[in-house]
Amino acid sequence: MALRFRCEHCGKRLQVDQEPGVSVMCPYCRNTVVVPADAQQFSADQAAQQEVQEPVEETSGDKFVAFVATYLPSWGTSVVLHVALILVSLATWSAFQAPQKVEYETQAITKEVKKFIAPRRDLEKSRTIRKAHSEKTSSFVFKMTNNPIPDVSDNRLNPVEVIGVGGGGFQTGGIAGFGTGRGVGGDAGFFGVGGVASKIVFVVDRSGSMTDSIMYVKHELKRSVGVLKPNQSFFVIFYSSGPPKMMPVRQLLPATEANKQAAYEFIDNIVPIGQTDPKEALTEAFKLGPELIYLLTDGEFDREIVGHIEKMNRGKQVTVNTICFIYSNGEPMLMEIANKNNGTYKYVGEDDLNSLE
Repeated sequence: MALRFRCEHCGKRLQVDQEPGVSVMCPYCRNTVVVPADAQQFSADQAAQQEVQEPVEETSGDKFVAFVATYLPSWGTSVVLHVALILVSLATWSAFQAPQKVEYETQAITKEVKKFIAPRRDLEKSRTIRKAHSEKTSSFVFKMTNNPIPDVSDNRLNPVEVIGVGGGGFQTGGIAGFGTGRGVGGDAGFFGVGGVASKIVFVVDRSGSMTDSIMYVKHELKRSVGVLKPNQSFFVIFYSSGPPKMMPVRQLLPATEANKQAAYEFIDNIVPIGQTDPKEALTEAFKLGPELIYLLTDGEFDREIVGHIEKMNRGKQVTVNTICFIYSNGEPMLMEIANKNNGTYKYVGEDDLNSLE
């Protein structure tokens, strides 16, 4: 005889071939149940007939479990699908992040360089700034490029040999070479402004207004460095708005041939940009402990620079020579700086530039 009863835990109908009071395990919920005394008795034939006539009831929970088991993948399959989805997402993201190929293009053209008319030197009257005008096409050839302009003034490249020391090469492009055989103001000084000193710092304007004339300043600056003696030391600083551009080694350098060659390369790589602000450059210059500072600009800067220099040079131990380049609107302030710091002031105009050709 078979006994039929419902599990007291899950409510499922169970059928066993055991006596009442015997413990059995429910195949549905895996809990142990005791066959009750009031369990229905069925013969084997009745049990088979009852199975056909009265199928076992299915609860809503059973239907949900059957649906999940039928239509959803196993947990192992789910893990594999998620990993594949992540890999596809990473590959797509990497494709969008890949750098695009950049094609560089350069073109050499001849640019017309404007010639400046220097105002008359009348210290009793205020000078007016005259507009620059073009009288002839220069022999300078500029490289124009669509590439971003690199500012490589902080490079640490090895010194290179300078070709063209002396007076050659002017007619084929560029200004004449520099060296001991040629220069402005003899064999010393900067744009004819002299000074006896063993420790010299050049503080030079590289603002955007210098774009058409900085080649003259670079030429004279290299000439001035080139004639220094081995027992002298020097340093070069270019300034505009923002941090100044200084030679890589932050100290005065002996005027050896190797250091001069490194200075030439540093000077050649300077690019004019920004506004005129020499404050930070002057601070760095005084930190080097020089005996002489050359300050060159073609513009006008904040008047606080006068007081800033006085503060750093209270004992007047450093001579500050000033040079007003092409435009004279900054001349009164430059004259005042030179007078207050035992220096010499000079205006550099068209005639001085012609002497470089």
